[in-house]
Amino acid sequence: MRATANKDELVFAAGTAGRAQTSKTATSPQGVRLTAEDGTLFLTSVDNEIAITCRIAAQVLEPGAIVLPGKLLAEAVRRFPGLDIDLEVLLGRHTMTLRSGFSELDLLGMPATNFPELPEIESLSAFSLPEHVLGAMLRQTSFALSSDDMRPILTGMLWHFSTGILRIVAADGFKVASRIEQVEDTGAAPFRVVVPGRTIHELERLLGNGDEPVEIAVGRNHILFQVKGTVLISRLLEGNYIDVDRFVPTTFVTHLSVKPKTLIDALERSAVVAKDGLIATVRLHLRDGRLSVRAQSAEYGKHFEEWPVEMRGEEMDILFNIRVLGEVVRSITEGDVELSFTGQHGPCIARSAVSPENYWSLVMPVRLS
Repeated sequence: MRATANKDELVFAAGTAGRAQTSKTATSPQGVRLTAEDGTLFLTSVDNEIAITCRIAAQVLEPGAIVLPGKLLAEAVRRFPGLDIDLEVLLGRHTMTLRSGFSELDLLGMPATNFPELPEIESLSAFSLPEHVLGAMLRQTSFALSSDDMRPILTGMLWHFSTGILRIVAADGFKVASRIEQVEDTGAAPFRVVVPGRTIHELERLLGNGDEPVEIAVGRNHILFQVKGTVLISRLLEGNYIDVDRFVPTTFVTHLSVKPKTLIDALERSAVVAKDGLIATVRLHLRDGRLSVRAQSAEYGKHFEEWPVEMRGEEMDILFNIRVLGEVVRSITEGDVELSFTGQHGPCIARSAVSPENYWSLVMPVRLS
């Protein structure tokens, strides 16, 4: 194999493909397969959960393939000084020589003959979304993914598509987030699947703010995302996702409208004295058109501030985990955040004043014994 590729593109491809190797599963093939053919360099990595392949342009003089240690490859190409990197594997050998400028480096590899192929997807439904739209959807919901392996279905995100509407939902024991988006009518079949949280986080890394379409294909056991020259394939989680709509209240006693940045800044100041991220709480008090934010700890001190807000309904005094409430407020990316309270111990619903029908999140208050 002999090929030449742009350094920056190779750094991105090696780092991205290598991320499929973060799984600790012992049976995963440890390495990234480099395949050079038809003016293209493919870098592919597979484990038991996800597979990633990156495609970059290259000047291919001799086609071929080799498997190299993923982290070592990414570190090596990043440290070369030149704009382009030459890659060569001599016939019958399993060593790749990388050259750039005055530098030359040999990496020991393995034959590519036994490297697993990407999973085949029997596509049941396929559609696309603009990159910036899908990125916004994930940012508004991924914070609510659970990390508790005792309830593995909640470590994933529900994707539900029907009649041209895509809905994604994430939930744990303290918060829920739901976002819907109209999908261009392409005849895609309805589906309801649960995508692992790890896959969601990897997908977020790939997405930018552009308008290019992200191709999505859903099969019986896998889901595929194509973002520009990168393909991410993931297994789907088995099991039935909870019906989050039954937890959403329909009647409220107090409503608050506030600018997200104002409330986030106040929460961050409270976090200066409430240091324990797991149990650190903040008290919100609403009365006579004013909101007060209060936090204290015996070790660090106390914080208090108050300002006029738009509110209606009853006086409200309620405790929240600072980090969880901050995540909910940050998820509102347009307009003021509208918080609707059911009571001191009941769920609170957050919506955007601009587009309340497309997105909502739910957060549970803290109960002190």
